[in-house]
Amino acid sequence: MRRPNALELFQAGMLVLLLASAIQGVMTLSSALSMKSRASATLEELRTFELGFKAANAIVEEREPLESALSENGAHDPARLDRLARRRSYTDLALNQFEQRAKDTGIASSMNFNFLRAQLKTERARGDALLAMPLTQRAVGLRMSVVRGMISASETIVPMLGIVSRRIEVADPNIGGKIAMVRLLASLNESAVRLPSEVLPFIAAGSTLPSDAQMQALRIVQRIYALWDVGGAQIVPAPDSRELIEAGESLRAAYFGKALPYISRQIERAASGYSRTVPPAQQIYDVYEPATKLIADMRDLYLDRMTSDAKAFSSQATMRMTASLLLTALILTLLPILAWNTFRQVLRPLLDFRQEILSVSERRITDSPVYTGSVPQVSSLFRALETLKERERERIVLDAERAALSERLRLLSVTDELTGLLNRRGFDAARDSGPPRSLAQTSDVALIALDIDHFKRVNDTYGHKAGDLVLQAISRVLDTEVGLTGIVARYGGEEFVVLLWNSELVETQMLTERLRARIERTAVPIGDGHGALRVTASFGVAFAAREGVDWTALHQYADEALYAAKAAGRNRVRITNRIVSKWSDSAKAARRNVEPSSIVNRS
Repeated sequence: MRRPNALELFQAGMLVLLLASAIQGVMTLSSALSMKSRASATLEELRTFELGFKAANAIVEEREPLESALSENGAHDPARLDRLARRRSYTDLALNQFEQRAKDTGIASSMNFNFLRAQLKTERARGDALLAMPLTQRAVGLRMSVVRGMISASETIVPMLGIVSRRIEVADPNIGGKIAMVRLLASLNESAVRLPSEVLPFIAAGSTLPSDAQMQALRIVQRIYALWDVGGAQIVPAPDSRELIEAGESLRAAYFGKALPYISRQIERAASGYSRTVPPAQQIYDVYEPATKLIADMRDLYLDRMTSDAKAFSSQATMRMTASLLLTALILTLLPILAWNTFRQVLRPLLDFRQEILSVSERRITDSPVYTGSVPQVSSLFRALETLKERERERIVLDAERAALSERLRLLSVTDELTGLLNRRGFDAARDSGPPRSLAQTSDVALIALDIDHFKRVNDTYGHKAGDLVLQAISRVLDTEVGLTGIVARYGGEEFVVLLWNSELVETQMLTERLRARIERTAVPIGDGHGALRVTASFGVAFAAREGVDWTALHQYADEALYAAKAAGRNRVRITNRIVSKWSDSAKAARRNVEPSSIVNRS
């Protein structure tokens, strides 16, 4: 066996050294670049989140001067109106900044800014119209309608923040929990600010708190406690976060220890009719409002801390990347010149080839570097690589087309393309999956079947395009009113169904009547020189115990009630005696102090 000479040993040693150095440098640099890329992406997404968060907070804070102006003769107070105008300008500025940022980052197409602006414009116009009226003519119900409209605008921006939050989690999964905590604190603040808006107008008017306002206030209080139960123990991220610890302790003591129990007691008094024992609305607000600011301060402090941590991580990544670059350059520069030819002709092409193979295995197809060496074996490898890449590109295109088609078919199978609501199949699937966890404690369900009156006449008179516009308008009304408390679907043609998981009889009847009235008031612009079109709808309601419910029978009962509504003249709500007797026994009727026969005759 021939012993290798010194030159061969030297060349072999240099090759080993070169390979080891190159691999070490590539791995270190790749890790540093990945860390830097992740840190930069996280910071960019956090900037977007901060702008969206600022816009959401501005919409919430715009309600306070509006409510204050509505409760007093704000139309004759220039200072109050000027404050409201400044808050609106600030909201518009924050929203413009958020929208521009969304456009710059390519996510604006998934956010409906036009709808949000139209909603704000509508609610502001309603508020201005109410401000122009004398104080004595501003009924509490009108003021509450304007305030709840602004609250609805606040809820519209929440899904936009959800989109940005998911992008942050993709950029850095480790920060997902912190983002969730910031959003939890924001929800807690919004609920805390919303609570006095639901009750103080009635207290200020000296009237007994209506049952629906009382129930709404109780739901908000329960939500506040639920949010605190979920996030309270996790708010402080580390023992050394002295500011957060102190802010958390102040929040627990001032808000949950004093302010929230205080306003809860006043709500109970106002609901029970003892208005003389209830302090003035302004006094309640003065006690409660400072404590809510602690929630906002806690939220902002947590967001600032999270942003500071992300910036520190980015600086660390930059230092590591710089160190890796310098170390790699030093090692490669010190390699002996004798290995250069071998490196250029064989080793470097093979390393490039290795990276290309890894890229192909990860489906990251790039243009292959041009091999300029004279080694035929390496040249043949690169030719084979080009063939492999071309085949992989074809497979990627086919896989993407299959995935897009599969997702499209899935959505079409459960969604009504015209209205965006669930179709019959989607409704049945959502129904069979059961209620959300937050409603799991309820025991009864209600099914509302509704049908647009004389819809064929609309199509025959104005055309199917007008009919489509009517269907879309009705769908928006149903989706807005029902919200998260149930499921809305277009069941076929002009027929819709609503499934309510929490089906108290009186509340269900009130909701159904509200739907009927909103549809009757809805004006649908149909263009082509025609004025706005108005339609009505007939409703049938059926109830059942959720445990062991017979869905087929429940649908039959709802249809039976719907036919009764149409037979009675349309544009009304019907719950038949048969439905009530099937659902409600005498004990339930006694507990609600409502006779079934009186319920049946309501429309």
